[in-house]
This record gives sequence, C-alpha cells and structure tokens, in this order.
Amino acid sequence: MLACVAWLGHAGLATAAPARSDRAAAEALFNDARKRVEAGDYAAGCPKFAESMALYPTTSTALNLAKCHEHAGALAAAWDAYHAALAHVDETKDARRRKGLEALARDGLAALEPRLPRLRVLVDDPPAGLAVTRDGQPVPASAFGEAVPLDPGAHQLEATAPGHQPLRRTVDLAEGETESVSLKLAPIRADEADAKPRGKRRGPGVPAWAWATGGVGLGLMGASVYFLVDNRAAIDDLKTHCRDVPGGTYCDPDYDFAADNARKNRDLGLFIGLGSAGLVAVTVAIVEIARSTAAKRKSERRATASPWFAPGGGGLGVVGRF
Repeated sequence: MLACVAWLGHAGLATAAPARSDRAAAEALFNDARKRVEAGDYAAGCPKFAESMALYPTTSTALNLAKCHEHAGALAAAWDAYHAALAHVDETKDARRRKGLEALARDGLAALEPRLPRLRVLVDDPPAGLAVTRDGQPVPASAFGEAVPLDPGAHQLEATAPGHQPLRRTVDLAEGETESVSLKLAPIRADEADAKPRGKRRGPGVPAWAWATGGVGLGLMGASVYFLVDNRAAIDDLKTHCRDVPGGTYCDPDYDFAADNARKNRDLGLFIGLGSAGLVAVTVAIVEIARSTAAKRKSERRATASPWFAPGGGGLGVVGRF
C-alpha cells in the first residue's frame, strides 16, 4: 500500500500555492523519502515525508506519512495523518485522482479504527486551579470525558491543584481498547499541612564567626610571641657584639650592627601590632561566646506550674529546668 501511495507522487495541488522554493524542496524530500521507503529504509525515509508535509502539505504526502506511522506502531499519529490527507484532498484538481486519494484515506481510517486505543479522562469535582497533563502535555478541561486516540503503551497522567495533594497515574493502553480514568484530588488536611517538613530549626548557639574570630586572634597572638622572642635574640646579639665606650658605642669590626638593630625595632613593632590585634579578636570572640551560651541556657529553661491539693490545703507546684 505504501509504495502504491508513493507512486501517486505530488498530484495534489494546493489552492493557495506556497513559495516556489518551498514546493521544490518539499517535492525533493518526497522523492527521496519514497526511494528510501521502497527500499525498506523506513528510519531514513519517514522523517523526510514529515519534512515534506511541513513545507508543502498534500494528500499523497499525508497518506505516505500515515503508513510510516502505522509501520512504527504510532497509531494515533497515523490517525492524524489520515485526517490530514482528507483535509487536503479537495486541493487535487483531477476528479478521478481526487476520488482515488480519498478512498485510500478512508480505507486507511476504517482499517485503523478497530486497532486505535483511546483514553477518557474523568475528573470528579474539579477544584479551582486544576491542571491535568498527559505525558507532560496539558489536557484542556474541554477534553475531559472525551475518548482521545493515543498510541499503544504506557501514558502518564498528573493532576495538581492548590490546596490538594498531587495525583499521578500510569495507564497502559493496548490496541483496540478504551480506558476511562477517574481523577479525584484529595484536599490537604490541616494536620497534614502542619506535618510538612519545614527544615530543622536550630536553637540559639555560638555563631561560626565567633569561633573563627577567636581562632584568628589566637594565631595573631602566637605570631606576636615569635617576634618577641626574635626581638630578644636581636638585643642579645647587639649586647654580645657591641659595648659602650667613652664617646659612643663600639662594635666588632665584622659585625652588622645596622641589620640587628633594624631587626630589633621591626620585631618590637610586629609584636605590639599583632599582639594587640590578636588580643582584640580573642576578646570579641570570648564576649560573643559567653553571650550566645547564656542565651542558649536561657532558652532551654522550661517551667510548668500545676496545682496540687491535699486534705489540709493546696498549692501550686513549679517544675522545670533552671
């Protein structure tokens, strides 16, 4: 049947002719597709029929495309292609050819109808904002209750609405059967809404920056101690190699007095600067850690009061953590 349809070629002439380049490209694609399909290469030929149909739709192209879809098991797509063939059949001017093309399209539909699976989607009490999708594509409300032709196989249905639990269903359709699926969304109860995970709340605690600041402060203080030690070593070297004499200071001839003197002054400045900065950082960290710890202990305090009664009197008892 496919080869016979292909042999009809591009006989259908559109009433509103497309651009000459589109028609030429469509015809070239059609001829290439026909050769490939006649050779049994459906995988390469059928997409070219679809491209030709998109550029310049004709009844003969639609018929070939329908047969391609049937060969691939895409019955719903074949059904659409047969209807497309009928939609364009009046564009064929030759009456005899037009009659033959129409007969092929109707015969194809008649043979396909018993095999075509259909799915009917029913929605009970559709809530406001309802959205239904089938295989990821929206299903309009106007299609609810209609037996829609689909390809055989598994199809995914999903329904969502504000304030309702989402619903997902999988329907497996076989050739020739019509399935009806009823969707009813359950509202989300108040207790279920409260039970939703909200993320773990963390009680008051010491912020990370306080620990980081304290660590940096300790590092600075440690570095300042190093420079203090080096400062003392420089002073010892100066005392060892230099001594006061009448009229000034005398140093050993091979001793570099300027280097050790500069080292002494540099180390003293770094000791004071780094030590002061480290002390400030540690102090800030200690204050914040103490404040955060106190706040955490305060939040953990719990007290409950309960009355008590006895034959001789009564009172109020307080139980908790302090």
